[in-house]
Amino acid sequence: MEELFFLDGKMLEGVPALRALFYGEGVFESFRWKGSPPVFLSMHLERMRKGADFLGIPFPPESQVRLRIEDAAGASHGGDLHVKACLLAQGDAVYHSKPRAASLLVSVRPRAQSPDALSLWVCGERRPPQNSLFSHKTLNYLENIVAKREAIERGFDEALFLDTNGRVAETSCHNIFWARGKRLFTPSSECPVLPGVTREIVLRSASRLGYEPVCGNFPLEELLSSDYAFLTNAVAGIVYVSGVGGDAMSSVPRSYEVMRESLLSEFGW
Repeated sequence: MEELFFLDGKMLEGVPALRALFYGEGVFESFRWKGSPPVFLSMHLERMRKGADFLGIPFPPESQVRLRIEDAAGASHGGDLHVKACLLAQGDAVYHSKPRAASLLVSVRPRAQSPDALSLWVCGERRPPQNSLFSHKTLNYLENIVAKREAIERGFDEALFLDTNGRVAETSCHNIFWARGKRLFTPSSECPVLPGVTREIVLRSASRLGYEPVCGNFPLEELLSSDYAFLTNAVAGIVYVSGVGGDAMSSVPRSYEVMRESLLSEFGW
């Protein structure tokens, strides 16, 4: 007998993107679309391709992915958009089977105004320091969702993850940086973090902005004793950290404002 599927008591003829639905098997990219494709769209698509390769999901030609994203953004007639492109795995319901095909789902909505600053709650759940899944932006996002909800319930804006050794990783949807003097610190890509596109641009631009970029494994105390800290992603851009775990950070220094303005200009924002 073939496998049957029922939704709210009604039998379905077929289930699109079954493996994405059952197992969160898929990858996605989110970014700001300000009237035109983001400057670093190729970096997003390359990361999506690497994630698809890791999961064994067939990846469509990049030109096709670009066209579908552009068509979706164009159909919205919006000037400042939050675009999310999801590559959904298709195949049978046996959990260890390999995907046979993929579908591309693109969502487009008005982009929310980025906050000036966010407060961080240190999540009680610790991440294993070595887990290759963290290096890919997969649809299995439950850990991040649960942590973000708990942070908000506790009166904070975002959740900060540490690894099991107490070293800083990332937040639920941002990479994190902090400055001390003219050195700019961020957890290494070997930590349990997603190597963000905006993170990469900040690292590339640090020297031009007068900072020495330093990637490594850092205890929470390094962040707490910094001059200032900020978060990055491709939708919000760069957001100041107002406090960690209830302890306020310093007021926004001019050096941060200069850095932020320069980087946002590079993004075309």
